[in-house]
Amino acid sequence: MNLTYPHPWWIFQNQGNTLWGAIGPHSLIKNHEMKAIILSWDWNTINWKKVKKIVFNLQKRIYKATKSGKTSKAKSLMRLLQHSTSCILLATRTVTTDNKGKRTAGVDRQKANTPKKKMSLVKEIQDIVKNEWKGYKPLPSRRVMIPKANGKLRPLGIPTILDRALQASTKLVLEPFYEAKFESCSYGFRPGMGCHDAIEKMAANLLKKPKWVLDADIKGCFDNIDHNFLLKQIDTHWKPIVKQWLKAGYMYDNNMHQTEMGTPQGGTISPLLANIALDQMETDLIEHLRSLKGWKTRVGNTTVSTIRNQKTGKEYKYRKSLHIDIVRYADDFVVIHESKEVIEESKRFIEEWLIERGLTLSQEKTKIVHSTEGFDFLGHHIRHYTNKINGLYKIQLLHGTKTEPNRANASHVLRVEPTKDKIQKHWREISETISKHRSVTPLVLINLLQPKITGWANYYKTVHSSEAFGKLDMLLWKSLYRWAKRRHPQKGRRWVVDKYFGYHNGRNWMFTDKKANVHLKPYGKPKERVGSYVKVGYDRSYYDGDVAYWAERLSKGYSDIKPSIAKMLKKQKGKCPECNDAFTNGDLMEAHHKTFKSRGGKDKYKNLVVLHKHCHDKLHREQVKTRRKQGQFIGGGNDTREWY
Repeated sequence: MNLTYPHPWWIFQNQGNTLWGAIGPHSLIKNHEMKAIILSWDWNTINWKKVKKIVFNLQKRIYKATKSGKTSKAKSLMRLLQHSTSCILLATRTVTTDNKGKRTAGVDRQKANTPKKKMSLVKEIQDIVKNEWKGYKPLPSRRVMIPKANGKLRPLGIPTILDRALQASTKLVLEPFYEAKFESCSYGFRPGMGCHDAIEKMAANLLKKPKWVLDADIKGCFDNIDHNFLLKQIDTHWKPIVKQWLKAGYMYDNNMHQTEMGTPQGGTISPLLANIALDQMETDLIEHLRSLKGWKTRVGNTTVSTIRNQKTGKEYKYRKSLHIDIVRYADDFVVIHESKEVIEESKRFIEEWLIERGLTLSQEKTKIVHSTEGFDFLGHHIRHYTNKINGLYKIQLLHGTKTEPNRANASHVLRVEPTKDKIQKHWREISETISKHRSVTPLVLINLLQPKITGWANYYKTVHSSEAFGKLDMLLWKSLYRWAKRRHPQKGRRWVVDKYFGYHNGRNWMFTDKKANVHLKPYGKPKERVGSYVKVGYDRSYYDGDVAYWAERLSKGYSDIKPSIAKMLKKQKGKCPECNDAFTNGDLMEAHHKTFKSRGGKDKYKNLVVLHKHCHDKLHREQVKTRRKQGQFIGGGNDTREWY
């Protein structure tokens, strides 16, 4: 058999019944090794554990090569990953299986919702990459308008499924390269990081004493980024590809519109491009402030120190000599310093710095405030209050541990709590849910309310939220009591309370479906100690290869996952029992009932297991096929696998 290799990368050729692969002009992968990844181009036989391992190993090598300054090696590895079929497979799965918008079509109305269509999409992407993107031209995105919290509309662009998959594969290649370059002050749209890391860093900086704050917001960031500036930051090989996506335009009301600026909201690669455009804000600002006469001591320096934690023995890095702090989450950011003069100069410089990128600060949302006045950031209200600790409690603190006297003698105390707007908005949602479902059973109402309550409480559980939780619990009880009383206007209060409320886990007045023995868990249930969240370490990245560090954070629920999922992850030692592959920060996870609820299964940890979303879908698909063959009704069952 004569084999040719048009590229020295992963190329798969299906010739007859033999599957061959090449990683270079003189090396072959044996047939059985290739079958470890994919069998006969059947989507349902793909070994996703092997696919993820190949992709992640290359991503780690790209990150480390970039971090150590070996740019040429990093770019060679990036091309290797771009041509890898594993990368294409993983990108295709992301947009066709894992993504919530997988059933949303672009302007071509095409979907990849069957295994056959998914493999057809993989082959189409392979042909485009193999031909070095020649002849490829993205179609315009389909624009839809979605409502914002303030009542306005946000434009959302929906590319075709092919363009989404190509963007996803390119993101897998570019992300580790730029992760090695990104500043540690950025937390938005980065793997393994989230809002809580940004809030915790800000709180740590303000904890010691009040300071001045530039609370800033970039006006229409995604819609106004200058294309020319952004393309200068992209590597030469991928610049023409990214340019095509930026200039693809969009269709709205059956009219074609050109895009001369901005990144399309809804594009898979858009958040990464926005971070690339806004990177170096902290570095450039610090360099500018230090260049001013006599300001070096006011700003401090960026020397990185290493400190060992005496309790855990772990080492971590931080910049103890820097007196200014920047925290950025996508287009929202704050600058913190003791001097108002420094903050005013920072605002002036950042306004000029943004002009080059085609951006401006929002005059409505940008303000300079003192922390004693308070400001809002990512749904949290951060403010210093006058310290009112006195009496016996103050005496106890003065004779307490090393840090407690500082708390007792401090002039102000810092509070991070939910904003009033977020509390009101959330309560309106809960109240409307209760009022719209007056005739349902208590069990149905509990199933509607519980995810909303638990999700909101989990977001604020590590800040000063006890007061808000208590208020919401009282409002919830009153609304539920009115809901129950309305159903039985002829019955007395005692009868209504006995029917719909009960005692559970040491707490009375719990809204309950007594037939199903299901209780509505209150807001205070997920509450944790203030400050218990540990922010991501300085200059850390998900691609740095420290698997143990990121696995530990994932098991603690530090990647925006539910505490219940984190608890099961710890029990399962971080692995999916269906594919025996370790969970990572980017994976979508779902709880699976060992015994289906339709067969009497309960929502108990003993009956639940965490699976990858694609593993969960595959498991149910197999069970449906089995029941069809056996002539059973579809829906419900009991799968007795060994890992149960």
